[in-house]
Amino acid sequence: MPKDEKKISSRIKYLIKEINYHNEQYHTYDNPKISDKKYDKLYKELKELESSYPEYQNENSPTRRIGDKLLGGFSKITHKFPMLSLSNASNADDFEKFYIKLQENIKQNEIPLFAEPKFDGLAVSIEYHDGKLFSAVTRGDGKIGEDVTSNVKTIKSLPIKISKNLLSKHITLRGEIFMNKRDFNNLNNQLLKVDEKPYANPRNVAAGSIRQLDPKVAAERNLQIFIHGIANTGTGFKEKNHSSLMKEVEKMGFRVCKLNQLTKNYEEACLYYEKIKMERENLPYEIDGIVYKVDDLNFHKILGETAKAPKWSIAYKFQSTEKVTKLNDVTFQVGRTGIITPVAELEAVNIGGVTVSRASLHNMDEIEKKDIRIGDYVYVKRAGDVIPEVDRVLLSKRLPENTKIKMLKKCPACKTNIMKIKGQSFYICSNHNSCFPQVSQSIIHFSSRKAMNIIGLGDSIIEQLLNKKKIENYSDLFSLSYEDILSLERMAEKSAKNIFNSIHKSKDTKFEKFIYALGIKEVGETIARILSENFQTIDYLIKANRDDLENIKDIGPIVSDNILEFFSHKTNVNMVNKLIKNGLKINYIKQKVKNKNQNNSYVITGTFENFTREELKQALLEKGASVSNSISKKTTALIAGKNPGSKYKKALDLNIDIIKSDGLFKLLSEFH
Repeated sequence: MPKDEKKISSRIKYLIKEINYHNEQYHTYDNPKISDKKYDKLYKELKELESSYPEYQNENSPTRRIGDKLLGGFSKITHKFPMLSLSNASNADDFEKFYIKLQENIKQNEIPLFAEPKFDGLAVSIEYHDGKLFSAVTRGDGKIGEDVTSNVKTIKSLPIKISKNLLSKHITLRGEIFMNKRDFNNLNNQLLKVDEKPYANPRNVAAGSIRQLDPKVAAERNLQIFIHGIANTGTGFKEKNHSSLMKEVEKMGFRVCKLNQLTKNYEEACLYYEKIKMERENLPYEIDGIVYKVDDLNFHKILGETAKAPKWSIAYKFQSTEKVTKLNDVTFQVGRTGIITPVAELEAVNIGGVTVSRASLHNMDEIEKKDIRIGDYVYVKRAGDVIPEVDRVLLSKRLPENTKIKMLKKCPACKTNIMKIKGQSFYICSNHNSCFPQVSQSIIHFSSRKAMNIIGLGDSIIEQLLNKKKIENYSDLFSLSYEDILSLERMAEKSAKNIFNSIHKSKDTKFEKFIYALGIKEVGETIARILSENFQTIDYLIKANRDDLENIKDIGPIVSDNILEFFSHKTNVNMVNKLIKNGLKINYIKQKVKNKNQNNSYVITGTFENFTREELKQALLEKGASVSNSISKKTTALIAGKNPGSKYKKALDLNIDIIKSDGLFKLLSEFH
């Protein structure tokens, strides 16, 4: 190698090492050693050298974090270890009950809990193989998530490579991706300058950035990550406590929240909650509560988990933050199903680091109940710390001229007469097929990830397609040509091709997803799944009568009415037929064969040698039985493994049959 080339190669290696060191100091340890200006200078030099001498590029280079665009969208990945949700404690009583239950099950008074702030971000599972970042997957439904590795790699505080001697060959970490308040406000200010719609909250930005098809978007957002756990603690780790495990995680170079604390007992856990609640407003990021985990990892096995959440952990949520501001006016929005919602136009106020200028008033009954008037000073809170709502009026500041709020007589969008729904609090515009907000929102819903999953078809593109008369409703999407999409404003050839391909890929879909995509009022994912399991085809569902629907468990009269109403309109049936004519392929599920066990309901508790609880549950469901999380008089039997817990006692009290491990194989063999 010539001398000059040796110098270049050495310089590139030096810059990579230096920049990675400063990334670690800044993002992991909050301890910057150089100014942003000096850092940018080093980074720029590295990029220029790598561009001029690509043969010396190194896989550890910080410039390699940003990959190419994902042309085919995000692939689905099955989690090796399910990503469970957390049970919630909404008040002090809930948290106390959780602790008492721990005392009863563990049989000791003082139980150390590891306490950490609950971040308002996006949960991810991250795998390292042989010390190298292998994959990053979103939570999804807990079993299957989306592969977002390319975007997660852009997070500077996340190591691409870690020391192998500190961990097992494969390690699965759990973390939360979030955005600092300062970066969030800067982004929104930039959007407002170019007359674009600002984001509602930092969580939306974090989640949206990670789901962008172009990793460069995620890289520009300066996203952060805190690691809060290891999923595969049983392999390669000697630590017996979660607190010790987190120290090892930090040694590996991962960013761990500095506010995390081990609490020795219930009193200390409560003090920690109050302390963080007081500091919350001044933190650089959004949090909405505290997560507590039993520190002893052996107790995790004893306590186990439900189908949805571990029994050894809980999220103790903060009460919603509230501020007082003036209600200047009320506007009315038209929802996807035609419901007219009053919206408070407020003097801008900062609530928990987010600027709020609009808030929900829910409905006219709620307005009358709270006696809200235009000109009032009102308490505004972020419900669930996300959606702002007007909670109550500060009556001491009311002026005589403040005016009562009245419902419009005509739809603000299409001028159709507004009707009140009989027996309910809502007003509705019945012009479902021609009212622009209803049509555009129905297409947004149809295209959404949980429905047909048409990637790249955002709100502004849908509005353009409607305004340019390229489509009239979602049934026209499958008729769109590549040229139709390319003709839209600010549409690049590659983006048009991606959207066109995504539309055609969506033609092959599950029955439950298609039912959900139709946007039938109150037919969410769960009801859509139930319907898909009980009707052989879409034609059977369209022709269903009231008895067909109400004979299905969990389908009540209101949902039945909504389904019957939807398919009674010829336009809706025609839209379904048009989609099928244009290539829609619905994947129907094989209908369950009714058997003698159809009405049997089981509850599972404890641990089993030859099954996980989830595997046992699936075996029972496949045989036509149902599985519940709680014991009742209707329970057929409790299936009890080792360390069965409180459900065992309840089954005895209610005289419910108990099937132990030795009788389990007999039960499964009896199914037909």
